[in-house]
Amino acid sequence: MQPVKLLLLSISILVFFSCSMDYGDLRNNNTIGDDVPDSIIRDFLYTSVDNGNAVFRIYAAESKNYSQKNETQLKKVVFQELNSKKEIITQGTAEKGIIHTESNDAELSGSIIIYSADNEAEISSEYLYWKDSEKMLSGSENGKVKVLKDSGTEISGQGFTGDLKTKTFRFEKFVRGVYHNEDN
Repeated sequence: MQPVKLLLLSISILVFFSCSMDYGDLRNNNTIGDDVPDSIIRDFLYTSVDNGNAVFRIYAAESKNYSQKNETQLKKVVFQELNSKKEIITQGTAEKGIIHTESNDAELSGSIIIYSADNEAEISSEYLYWKDSEKMLSGSENGKVKVLKDSGTEISGQGFTGDLKTKTFRFEKFVRGVYHNEDN
């Protein structure tokens, strides 16, 4: 009986160690696809720091990072820009956001409201695109954007672009509103 057990044990060990798993196709061919995130973070908080001071914060109920697409998708977004005194100078909310991680450009969509204390103005829309390299904010071609100044000036229209370097904005079409002279 001993030789039979020894033979069975030897065969079992030989079979066990001769088996292997090949993960090469999964690792090298990206069979998972671009639509599967690398990570999902709930209650996401990102803080951008310059010279030891927080200058920008992004909060989101959920963040999905897609390294293959070079983007991070956010849900229920809140963002804040801070000055050197740590005061909030710009803040906003949106239902969704996409950050293009190579360029730092960003897309916001769904019930967007942005308020700038420096400009004493609120911008609202359903879609906005931020081009970081040019410091330009734009709406979709046919999407309505509304600008409401603290002075009571209210302008809305389509084809919105806002140049944050020169603090100017313009609309291409369907412009309506009420202007209050702020010099008086």
